[in-house]
This record gives sequence, structure tokens and C-alpha cells, in this order.
Amino acid sequence: MMALHPVPPQHSDEDSASNQGDSPEPYSDDNASDFTQASTLNLPSSAAAEVVDGHDAPPCQDDITWLISPDDMAILNVLSKEPCLTNRQGQYCHCMKRLPAGTKPVKLIGEGAANAVFEIKVPHIRDRGSGDFKGLLLRVAKVPSLGATPTYNYIFQHQFLQTAIRPILGDHVVRQDLVMLHKSGIVKELNHLLHAMNSSRKDKFKDTYVGDTDWGFLVEDMRPQDVETCVLVEFKPKWLSQSPSAPRDAVRCRQCAMELRNLATDLSRNRAHPKKKPCPLALMSPNYQLQACSPFRMAPHLADEANREFYEEALRRIANHAAIHDLKQQQDIHDKLGPLRAEPSDPLFALAMTLRDCTCFAQIDKHSQSIRIQFGDFDWKDPQVKFARWQGVEKELVESGFYTSEWIMCDNVFYRPPTLCLLEQSAAAATKKPEVIQITNSEPGNVGQDTTDHSPLHIPNEVKIYTYPADVGTLKCILEPYIVPKPDFTKIIERFSQ
Repeated sequence: MMALHPVPPQHSDEDSASNQGDSPEPYSDDNASDFTQASTLNLPSSAAAEVVDGHDAPPCQDDITWLISPDDMAILNVLSKEPCLTNRQGQYCHCMKRLPAGTKPVKLIGEGAANAVFEIKVPHIRDRGSGDFKGLLLRVAKVPSLGATPTYNYIFQHQFLQTAIRPILGDHVVRQDLVMLHKSGIVKELNHLLHAMNSSRKDKFKDTYVGDTDWGFLVEDMRPQDVETCVLVEFKPKWLSQSPSAPRDAVRCRQCAMELRNLATDLSRNRAHPKKKPCPLALMSPNYQLQACSPFRMAPHLADEANREFYEEALRRIANHAAIHDLKQQQDIHDKLGPLRAEPSDPLFALAMTLRDCTCFAQIDKHSQSIRIQFGDFDWKDPQVKFARWQGVEKELVESGFYTSEWIMCDNVFYRPPTLCLLEQSAAAATKKPEVIQITNSEPGNVGQDTTDHSPLHIPNEVKIYTYPADVGTLKCILEPYIVPKPDFTKIIERFSQ
């Protein structure tokens, strides 16, 4: 297995959505990635033509001049050693596809902060046809505005997937191959489509476009080919274990704490409440009786289907699938410290953060009841760009009480946080010291433990109160269904003290 060559990465602006002890003890695990090992890659420029799809005519000298950068040569060397999926002789040479001129986008399948995925229509080419692109979607990187300089490094990302992700997750990884877009004209067509539909895109994605590039990715189309016989469930597993740097008395897992924090920072009325999203810890819990463990949190759209019992059983099998357990194991192997204690120079931590932000595609066959799971969206995340944010968010979750508080208070009115975390229903949560997040209209940055006099509310000093700045009026409207009577803190403290 070839290890990842440390090509200096381009910084990316993509988003996933990202206390004690010294450095981690060295360990050896056969299931761990060898991402930290390196190999030197050398390739003569004459080899460029050898890795282009054998069904195409060999490119002329003019066609390969754009391929002669050191990074391009490095990836071509890697590709030349990969088994070709379509080579009839079974030889070890990569048949890289080239998107032909005249290819058109059919529709936008989905987009995030950093990437967009399109269904495309490839023109019929004599002696070849368009079958080589059947069942594949085009995935390309975006830029903040039309004409902005691209920063996404397709070559590095391809190496990362092949040498750091596939060796540890194997067949669970969705197929994704490099494709040459050079002289295809597709980027212009994609941006025409995005511009035409700009008004209907999510506000946060409007006016973002595809960056000019000679490369793209072809990814397997996981959408059901026949909706009568197959159903697709798509979700992000996120942090399948609690963050190693979370407080010991946390009543929320890392993802549920993050969802609560996001609710306070993004006050969109149409934002889904945290309790409607899956709790990663509950996903794998055998305690099916708890509301937090309802499998329909993965796929709310299936809850009202006529054959509810069939889907409930199928979703439980997805949650308990070997692929999910393997993903959890790899997350645990590659981060034993958590964001507060990890080091920016540790490549395993960056890999763990990538594993925590992938997407799960689960196909349910209605006839055979079989389950097929594939993971995608494994973009490498540059610690030089991301680490400060990862650490800052974790610090905010701890120091603002999102991990540990059982109540939210706005204008001296109490609310239960609209989360449904497995940890909230644990025995330990019922006996911990009470904590409250007080939402204030304070200036941003004024977070931490509250020092305000709450004597009119008769809140004992033993209750830990955090303050967090947000739009109190808007948040009160969002939290209205979760209003509760003022807690009897005296009794709670007595129970805690026993």
C-alpha cells in the first residue's frame, strides 16, 4: 500500500458543517492509517499519456503541457500503480476518464460550503458512447464568488482518499475517481446553471460558484435507480463517541452540544431543532425503548410510511451495521485526546476530524430487505486552517455550558434545551450539580460563568450559571414549546449533595 505523499496542500475554506494529559502514548494498530508515512514520487513527463483512459486517443503534446507540474506528475505516478476498474486485461494501470466537450449539467444534486454535485449528460461519441459515465455524478469544488481563485487541490484530495481513507474503511467508501475536465467546457456550463437557479438556492450558498479547474471527481450515484424497490437514507454519523476533551459530567454528547450551540447562533425559524436530528451515541445504543434512540431520527420522512415496522427494523440494522461500527472504531483510534488537548501537528487528529464529517448513504432494498452502506465526502481538512476553529468551538461548548447545562434561561424564564441526547437520559444526569445557560443580549465574546445577582429568582449560589449572547427575543419564540416551571434548585442541590 502506498502512503500519502506530503504534497503541500492548498488551503480550503470548506466546512462540515468542527483537558488533561500529555501527548498521546505511541501505539501500533493494524487498523490505523499509515497516513504519516511518506514516499517519494518520481515520474518522467513521457508517462503522462500512459494513464489517460485507453478508450481515448493518446493526447497530443499540447494536451499534456498542463499536466507537467510536480504535483500532477506525482499523482500520475500514483495512478499508474492503482488497479484499473475497466481494464479488460486486468493490468495495473489507471484508466482515467476525460469528460468530453459537449457534456451538459442536467441538475444540481446537492451543494455544501465547499463542493457541489451535479448530474451530467455526456454526448455520444463514435466507437465509445457514453456508457463509461453511467451511474456517476460530477463532484467539483466551489469558490466564494464567480471568478475567485480556486484553492481546492484535487490531486492531494485524491491521494488522501486512496492512501488514508480506503486502507482503513475499505469497501465502505463510495467510489470516487479523478476525471479530466480540460477543454470540456463543463465548468462554464455548471456556473450558468448555478447562476440561473441562484434565487432558489439556500441563502448561505447564493453567489458561490464552481472554481475554474482542469480536474473533477466522478462519484457513484447512490440515488435509487428504482424508487419502487429501493430507498436511500442519507445522514451524517458525526461523532460516534463522546469527545475525549468533553467534561466528565456532560449531559450531552459532542454533536448534541454542537447542535444546541448552533441553535443559539443560527436563529433561522426553519432550522431543524436538535431533537429532530440523530444523536450519534443513541444511534448505536441497544436501548431501543428510549425516545432518544428512535431510528426514525435518521430518516424522519419514513416515520409516516404505511409499512412503518419494516422501515423501523431496516433503520435499526443500518445503525448496527458493521460499516458504522468500523467508522466509530477508526474515529476512536485516530483521536484519543480531543480538540482541547490535540496538537495541530498531529495528522491523525486531522484524519479523525475528516472521519467525523463524512456522509452515510444507506440503500434499503424493499424486496430482499438487504442494506448497502457507503460513506462519502472524505475531504482532507488542513489543520493550519481548521485547528484554531476546532479548538475554539470545543472550548466554547465547555465554557458556555452547552455540554453540561440542563436549563436555558431567557428573561428569567426557564426552558428545557430542545435536545434529545442519550446522555440526558442517563442516571448520572439526574444526580449532577445543576447548571443553567442564561441567554443575554450582551456583546459577542461575553461568554463564561455569570456573575449577575439572581436573588429575585432565588437561585442558590451552588447553581452554576453561564451567559451566552444571542437574540433573546427570537430565541424565546423558538424555545416557547420547551418552557418549564422554575426548577426547585434547593431540592436538586440536596439530592446532589447526598
